[in-house]
Amino acid sequence: MDKIFDKFNDDEEQMLFGEDMRKYELYVIVPYIIPILFFLPIAIDKESEFCKFHANQSLCWFIVSSVLSAIGGILGMIGGPFGLIGTVIPLFIFLCEAFLAVGAWKGYAIRIPVLGNIINVFK
Repeated sequence: MDKIFDKFNDDEEQMLFGEDMRKYELYVIVPYIIPILFFLPIAIDKESEFCKFHANQSLCWFIVSSVLSAIGGILGMIGGPFGLIGTVIPLFIFLCEAFLAVGAWKGYAIRIPVLGNIINVFK
């Protein structure tokens, strides 16, 4: 299963994490599961590269999951074949949350595609 995480891992960023991975692993998992708490890692330690990276990626995940949820809600209201897509989107969001949380717990630096390279609010 680690091969899946290796595909999405940012090796250069992961090398900067150091000992913070084990110290703050719980605090970086929570925002992936509850995206509105994207600021939690940075509130715990503003100087930690591990916390900064996951706060930025959690913010990206918050934006992506919010947009996907809105699209799923709209498609669900339309019904028909679009209603099926509206039903699948929450499942997709759940699977992504699980993937990101497990990846953070294992110490990987998984970037959210597209936005993960653009948004860098917590420096």
